[in-house]
Amino acid sequence: MNLYFHDVGLKGATADFPKTVFGEVSIDDIAERLPPHLKDEVFTTLTKEFPNGFCNAWGVPSGAKSVIRNLECNDVMLLIKTTGGDGEMPALCHVKGFWREELPVLSSFLWGSNHFPYVFFFKTKEIDLTWTQFKQDVNYLPKFRPSGNVYRVKEDRLSKFDGVDGYVAHLLGGSYAIEVPDYSTVQEPDPDTEYAEGERKVRESYFFTRNPQLVADAKKAFGYVCQACGFDFEKKYGEVGKNYIECHHKNPLSEQSDLTPSTLDDVCMLCSNCHRMIHRTRPAMSLEQLRHILREMRERIDPWSDV
Repeated sequence: MNLYFHDVGLKGATADFPKTVFGEVSIDDIAERLPPHLKDEVFTTLTKEFPNGFCNAWGVPSGAKSVIRNLECNDVMLLIKTTGGDGEMPALCHVKGFWREELPVLSSFLWGSNHFPYVFFFKTKEIDLTWTQFKQDVNYLPKFRPSGNVYRVKEDRLSKFDGVDGYVAHLLGGSYAIEVPDYSTVQEPDPDTEYAEGERKVRESYFFTRNPQLVADAKKAFGYVCQACGFDFEKKYGEVGKNYIECHHKNPLSEQSDLTPSTLDDVCMLCSNCHRMIHRTRPAMSLEQLRHILREMRERIDPWSDV
């Protein structure tokens, strides 16, 4: 395991940290923007690591290739927001997925530029660390300036913390252990994961802004009742659930070789549960298949049901 850090800079951090470091990205959206030969592998790996379907991401420029090509899963990347004053290093990224090839289309989707094609995936751990303190921790000279680059910290600089594991535990209050994931066991979300799921509203708003007219027209055409199970948010939750429903693409772009325009025939309205369930398979099951499952389950409970 290695420790890296990236000097992002105040402008870039202010613009992009909220998008993918402190905001989450849908694994489906990630898969849509990958080369065909990577789609299945990346989707499968990230889904195992992040069962809720969302993760954080960061990318570095092509110029960092000589350093970033050595990055591996289970390494840790610290992100520098600013080195001004005492500086600020607010994010610790425990890498769970990284493919050593440039992904300019994904970079453009995530950050509006193809200049950050080496993209890695993780769950952000917020930390309270200054640039000044970090330099003291790793024995860098006070005048050292990272100048927007990516660096790997030599292991011997962390000897007083007993290596990278010890330093990470130190940064996170000693409550976080770096472990190689065991895919033979079911991974249960911890409290941090539950909080991250609460941020899905941020992602959902971002998704809708990509096709605002399509979503608006779909809501007008199909209404706010789940087309799979009939769930009505307003009837269940009252005013807070009024005019709420999720828009599902029947043919996810992540499962197509090319980006294609969508029409009302390509979408349907689903409640949150049905939307999650329909994506539990790959390729995603059809609306008719999900309806069939629901009918079967109802009939098991009530064999006289004709729903």
